Amino acid sequence: MRLYGKDGLKARLDGIAAMGRLPHAILLSGHAGCGKKSLARYIAQLFLCGNNACGQCAACRNIEHDGHPDVIFVKALLGGKYSMEPLRGVLRDTVIKPNNGDLKIYVFEDADTMTPQHQNALLKLIEEPAEHLRFIFTCVNTSLILETILSRVTEFEVPDTGVNACAQCLSDSGVDAQRARELSEMFAGNISECRAVLDGGDEMKLIETAQNIAAAIGRHDKFGTASALTEQQGRDDFARTIEYLTRIIRDALALRCGGEAEFFGRNEAQSIAAGFSEEEILGMLDAAFELAENEIYNLNLALTTAYFTSKVFGG
Repeated sequence: MRLYGKDGLKARLDGIAAMGRLPHAILLSGHAGCGKKSLARYIAQLFLCGNNACGQCAACRNIEHDGHPDVIFVKALLGGKYSMEPLRGVLRDTVIKPNNGDLKIYVFEDADTMTPQHQNALLKLIEEPAEHLRFIFTCVNTSLILETILSRVTEFEVPDTGVNACAQCLSDSGVDAQRARELSEMFAGNISECRAVLDGGDEMKLIETAQNIAAAIGRHDKFGTASALTEQQGRDDFARTIEYLTRIIRDALALRCGGEAEFFGRNEAQSIAAGFSEEEILGMLDAAFELAENEIYNLNLALTTAYFTSKVFGG
């Protein structure tokens, strides 16, 4: 399995595995879309392949295609969301021996979305694991993981893929080289987001809406900002648009402070940077973060639009 942009971490894991010292509980932390799930698959190969994750044996092939019976992606098994009773069912199944070998691996994706109750349910299992059990956790924000869990896992920080490696990954999967490069630069090397666009979703429409909102902000056009915000068809689209808008505003702040823009919407970010002070841009970021953290758009999109617009333009 090729891990794009992860050569250093891969070599480190290979060395640990060669000494037979892979920890029984591993935490992979890093930005959303940086490749944590692929890395979890690779670590599972290191655990279960008899030849250093050769990539050719039946175990490696099955793991790569999520078809190995002893590698369980828990969040997917639970329908994409952690809830207490189904999680307890998974934990009860940990007593069952592996199907095809000596080890059974549970992958808990997005562990930072677990409640403290969920995490506490795992504590004894991690602290006193059966010989046949191994655990891999992934997360974006380690501050949301309980200290009692963090003290019992070995953390590996997963680096971002990078623009060049992302473009190479897309090209290797059959994407035209120029298109691969354009997408990679647009999403700062985030393979998952590039693939979301290639899969034909609505991501480009949402990005264009975020750019329209940012352009209106840059023009100091309060009405245009509100109008662009109301283009959303639902709460999920609104949330994603705000996420993309946040990136443009963060780039504007970087430009204002003498840095560089990383994502799509560079022209819009430049306009905001030129037309607003650092303090004003920080205020915009605070407003965007407030929407994301409190999810107040779940109450009323029109009210949320009015609230955000007033925060951006100071009332």
